Amino acid sequence: MTVPAPVRTTGLFLAGALICFVGPPLAAGLFAADGAPVALLAVAGAELVSATALIAWWLRRHGLTHRSLGLTSRHWQRDALIAVATVPPRLLLEFGVLLPAAGGAANPEVQEILRMTSGGAAAVAATLVLGIVGGGIAEELYFRGFLLGAIPQRSARPRVALRVAAVVSVLLFGLLHLPANALNTLSIAVAGLVYTGLFLATRRLTAAVVAHMLWNVAAVGTVIVYYG
Repeated sequence: MTVPAPVRTTGLFLAGALICFVGPPLAAGLFAADGAPVALLAVAGAELVSATALIAWWLRRHGLTHRSLGLTSRHWQRDALIAVATVPPRLLLEFGVLLPAAGGAANPEVQEILRMTSGGAAAVAATLVLGIVGGGIAEELYFRGFLLGAIPQRSARPRVALRVAAVVSVLLFGLLHLPANALNTLSIAVAGLVYTGLFLATRRLTAAVVAHMLWNVAAVGTVIVYYG
């Protein structure tokens, strides 16, 4: 029996999410040992290479180009400014409300960042690379560019597919970040909504990528200053 194309694409996307964004951290022992710069860099590289390879294969198979992902330099300055504007209110929400209510320094998310950056300047730099490359670039290519940009274009009902993809983007993005409690779940849900909203509003990846990269850098820096 032939499997319908939407089912095949859904299965591929879900399997790819596990392979690209769950497999590398587990393989590197990222969650079981103190932050090691080499391990952090390896995870960042593995996430970017695996996600890019899967997306490139799918695009070729379906006759699409990188532009279907929202990869364009059009209006990049405006999109970048919009991205910058999303960071301060999120910092206020996260560090002024959510983290203090969720345990402050004892919060698992805070402890994870402190553990990853505990090896000195090299560990801090590697953590930032992971946040920029693995998070800002690889995750946005996959969860916004691929899921929201390319996949709906191959659907018989693109508008319906886009709406479903937007919901999946937020939910799956949150699940794969393994939130430890309800407030951490709210935090990652806000992140998913912001990045998804930026992509849908601009139909380009620039704003989502820049916002994600800046947030990861700002969050790591703020955790170190406040709780380090």
